[in-house]
Amino acid sequence: MDGYVLEATISGMVPIGVVPEGLRMDVGVEGTITEGPMAGGQVTGTDYLLVRPDGIGVLDVREVVRLPAGATVSLAVTGYLHPPFPLPPLDQITPDTEWPDVDVPVHGAATMRTADPSLAALNRTVYGMTGAVNMARGQIRARAESLARVAVA
Repeated sequence: MDGYVLEATISGMVPIGVVPEGLRMDVGVEGTITEGPMAGGQVTGTDYLLVRPDGIGVLDVREVVRLPAGATVSLAVTGYLHPPFPLPPLDQITPDTEWPDVDVPVHGAATMRTADPSLAALNRTVYGMTGAVNMARGQIRARAESLARVAVA
């Protein structure tokens, strides 16, 4: 696999508040890479999430992957999440909000940077990412694959 699968949990939420663009929250993420060349890597990071007034979440994720052999990889993800249910008013969403037990689809693009020569290929591609977030369970699952092999007609 030229990419990765991430299994993670939401480790905390810090509400920033309603800003002109929508609701800003910093969402902590912790997990493990379960497939791909970074399998076994431990992931920690933050999604600087913006929930727009139309209910769409704009992902701005920065994570660090620490691999079992000692290498580190910087991972950046941008994208969108689209809740299949109506959201409460943005000014009423708090870390204590009770969410429906529903997988919310996410999709976007990921880029990586590492100084480890054995992982140099990570530095030269963009990864397409799809997955789901379940806010009620605090679970995240994402799969990313290199777009370098996508044929152009």
